[in-house]
Amino acid sequence: MEGRLLSLQSAAAALAVGSFNLIRRGADGSLVLSMDRWRCVGLVGNALRFDAVDPREGAPPPLELPVDDVEQATWDRLPRQQTRSQVRFLLRNGDLLTFSGPVDELRLGLD
Repeated sequence: MEGRLLSLQSAAAALAVGSFNLIRRGADGSLVLSMDRWRCVGLVGNALRFDAVDPREGAPPPLELPVDDVEQATWDRLPRQQTRSQVRFLLRNGDLLTFSGPVDELRLGLD
């Protein structure tokens, strides 16, 4: 997975401000775009918790991403993007969760 490596704390901090599209790419090749936008509310127990922001149809359950399931977290910006970038979580089972939106780069903890 390309991009700058992030600590889970930096990834959570970057996704705590604003709202982000979520794309899930399964290890089996499946691709699902969430109809809702998400924000990280922090570490709850042993999982990163994401809540939907202004959901379109009712409130979906929170998304909980167990810390032990995350192989790595990265940040990147595609070449022509000016304000949008991606925080990606590669899971140990091969799934990839991509949160895309205007990330505050100061919260990434990158040098």
